[in-house]
Amino acid sequence: MVKGNYFDRLESLFDNGLIDQNAVTQLRKRSLKVYDTVDDLQCPYLSKVIPYVVIGASEEFVSKLTVPYQATSFIAAEAFSSHSGIYAFKLLGLKGGGVTLLTGGSRKLGDNVFASLHRMLVGNNAIIVTVNNMMENHAQIWSWDFFGNHLRPKYPKIYDELLNLSKRFVNLDKFYFVVSIRSLESIAKSRIVELYEKNEIAMLNPKNKLRVIILTTDAVYEHLSKMIKESEFITYLQTGEKFDMHKGLQILRKDYGIKYLLNDGGRKMSESMRDEGLLAEERVTLEPFNAATLKYKIDENCILGKKGWGVDGSELKGSLLLDSIRIGDEKANVYVYPLNESKIKY
Repeated sequence: MVKGNYFDRLESLFDNGLIDQNAVTQLRKRSLKVYDTVDDLQCPYLSKVIPYVVIGASEEFVSKLTVPYQATSFIAAEAFSSHSGIYAFKLLGLKGGGVTLLTGGSRKLGDNVFASLHRMLVGNNAIIVTVNNMMENHAQIWSWDFFGNHLRPKYPKIYDELLNLSKRFVNLDKFYFVVSIRSLESIAKSRIVELYEKNEIAMLNPKNKLRVIILTTDAVYEHLSKMIKESEFITYLQTGEKFDMHKGLQILRKDYGIKYLLNDGGRKMSESMRDEGLLAEERVTLEPFNAATLKYKIDENCILGKKGWGVDGSELKGSLLLDSIRIGDEKANVYVYPLNESKIKY
């Protein structure tokens, strides 16, 4: 049913001149992958919250790509007033962007379930972040249970199902954490060397046995590898004299076998990927308005989307809303973007 409705909407958007035939053809060719949370994931308690999970491409399509199929994951709350149609993903001046304030004071069921599933189904092979983003969250190891642990007290059966699901989908021996470092300046600003030498970066701590790929330039490699040395867990991927994300993604796909890549590098990184035609989808939990957020500055730097920005009138620039599931007063939304076929090839 999801597939039929989606394809019908694509044709309707084309008939109304909102997307061109190339976009329709590409998105139809991509097709969908739908997990039924009972039949496919064996999660009957989880199914009462979210009956299915949809990804904006079939396994067959993804297997033919020359770059990983890339998705992002965000949470955003309606800003300024109810029904404003404007969604903020962070609040200025608050640690971590004030996520719990955006969700009304606590981590909510919908976002924790949706985000946990992102980690397992899209990010089970690899997650990419910028060095600054990693350092802001350097105590984390980007595991699904960062979200799942919020479910454990009130929803233990859902937590247990997610735990079992993680054992099926996440194999740390085949997982890669990719860190993007574009310049020597990024090294100094991020303090990566200082905290690495103090063994305070969870992803680079050998005891966690996580495979890290540092995606960077020749110059950064020459400088940084003297302090953060290559090992069985740390590898450098050089794109040449200049930083070339497209080349790096091609190498990740070809040499490391990375088919799916969860982009958790922040808004600027995801927007740059989208503008290059390398970002396939965004998975966003939309939260209702919380008046407490008005005590904090919300400007254009905080805005994730506005109703009408999407090609089909949805919230995200250049996107089409693929699917939306209500979880209480939250919406678990998936948006897709046409890809740049000259870069993704298939």
